Amino acid sequence: MKDAIIITDSKFELSNFKEYAKSLFKFNDANEFQIEYYIPYEQESYFSISKDNTIFNLMENNEQDLIRSEFITFNIFACLFYEFSYLKSIVAAIPPERKIIIDNDHGTLMRMEEFLNLNSYEEFTRGFE
Repeated sequence: MKDAIIITDSKFELSNFKEYAKSLFKFNDANEFQIEYYIPYEQESYFSISKDNTIFNLMENNEQDLIRSEFITFNIFACLFYEFSYLKSIVAAIPPERKIIIDNDHGTLMRMEEFLNLNSYEEFTRGFE
């Protein structure tokens, strides 16, 4: 399974993901902190988003500094998925006026525009070499 982290302002919640992606995915509530999408009996259809602001404490100092410089307060969402296209679709569905940063969990943080220019998960994990 692959992963990514989406950082948003603190007004952005799981319900926003559901609203923005309603024409793409029918998310189910796993619990109050997680939504998920999957097609039963279809391999590699799983995609979940979990709100977990404690991830901030696990980030490198330079990553924390960048997040603090972009947001006064923030929410952090961990995404788990098999298909990179799911992640790209959900990010593309977020209105461009909403500020988000995507962390590839391999040392690179990028803005939405930069992320949407990527073509594959391999490019995403390489980041900006």
